[in-house]
Amino acid sequence: MKTKKFLFLLVLLAGFNNCQKDDDLNANHKIIFCNAENPREIIVNYNDIIGYDSTNYIFRVDESAWEKIRNQTTFDPPYFKLGVVWDNQMIYEATYIPGYVSTGYYDIITFMPGAPDLIYMILGYPGSTAEFFSGEDLRNDSRLINQLKNDNKLIEIEE
Repeated sequence: MKTKKFLFLLVLLAGFNNCQKDDDLNANHKIIFCNAENPREIIVNYNDIIGYDSTNYIFRVDESAWEKIRNQTTFDPPYFKLGVVWDNQMIYEATYIPGYVSTGYYDIITFMPGAPDLIYMILGYPGSTAEFFSGEDLRNDSRLINQLKNDNKLIEIEE
């Protein structure tokens, strides 16, 4: 009899432990930045994203999130890749490439931390115009834009 009670209690506790709060469930549909090489490593949560300028392709994040991103950047290959994720789906990767690299990359999206709270998403490296970019530009993917719009996070950033 004690064994049955113990097993029942164990199953009950395991069930409570696996329950998620509504906030956690809703967070799955939000945008996060992660380590693209290890997507389980979340760098920036949705609450840390203050806004996004869809015309200039700039994210504004809080200062602690900006520091986390800046601390991930490396000056030696392989360069850090930031994953932009929505609803557990990798929408695109943006690679940090230091300014002194002389190789051109026209098929990737790069990112550059700027000021104390801005993340610039740029086509190619060095920054190229759309006519030279040969990759797929997903910076304004409709899933990202719809999420940001629904949460009033589409903003204009004055430079």
